[in-house]
Amino acid sequence: MGDSSNPCTIAIFGATGHTGRVIVRHLLAQQKSKSLRLQIYVRNKGRLLDFFPDIESKRDVRVFQGLLTDTEVVKRTLSAAQIIICTLGENDNIPGVRILQDGANSIIASLEDFKANQEDWQKPRLFLLSSSTFNARFAADRPPLVHWLIKTAFSHPYADLIKAQARLLESTSLLSVTLIQPPVLIDEEGTGHEINTESVRLAVSYEDLGAAFCELVLEEQYHNLNAVGVSSKQGDRVLRYAPEILRRIFWGMYAHIIHLIFHSKA
Repeated sequence: MGDSSNPCTIAIFGATGHTGRVIVRHLLAQQKSKSLRLQIYVRNKGRLLDFFPDIESKRDVRVFQGLLTDTEVVKRTLSAAQIIICTLGENDNIPGVRILQDGANSIIASLEDFKANQEDWQKPRLFLLSSSTFNARFAADRPPLVHWLIKTAFSHPYADLIKAQARLLESTSLLSVTLIQPPVLIDEEGTGHEINTESVRLAVSYEDLGAAFCELVLEEQYHNLNAVGVSSKQGDRVLRYAPEILRRIFWGMYAHIIHLIFHSKA
């Protein structure tokens, strides 16, 4: 993808998160062999520099800092981008979270402005970090009780995801969307990634998910996919992942119940 005279411009949202950091690292490495221009949005540039101290000195990398609701910052990030990567989101079950909705609204508003004012504008493809929970084919392999527990334990970030995802998917005149729908995200070393449209394993490491994102973005054969699952090749190790999954479900359910109690008293 891209050549020295016509580089591929990639806008990245969520670069300081677990998945985003892996994606940025892989894309920076790919710049040696591919012609890529990276335009990175961050809410806190200092955090990005903690992970990539010399990133602002790299050729064909620009960093933009601001609020997600600041469409001028988002427009600069999206300027001339053929590809958009969005890994924004919240892992904890926090009531009222809307980071993805804010991002989606600003991205759409920016693209509407480009479309109205740029004669040569072409709609980009967005690769959005979604969830296998909302892929009926993938979720069918889960026991119904487990599926309900997962949806409830992460009800608030999932609500943010679903609203933002719907907003992006309906904006077909502005962008094409590929949903990246992994299972449980685990912080561990990678074992190799699997890309599949039929099923997912139990878990995927951030390392493997980030590597898969880059393959999906850089290989045009994947650009006609609407939704795809990503797993680690060793992502079915139940005894390894069960304690962490149960811990997350417990605390997520706790947050959900506490919110319901206080909401009912309000």
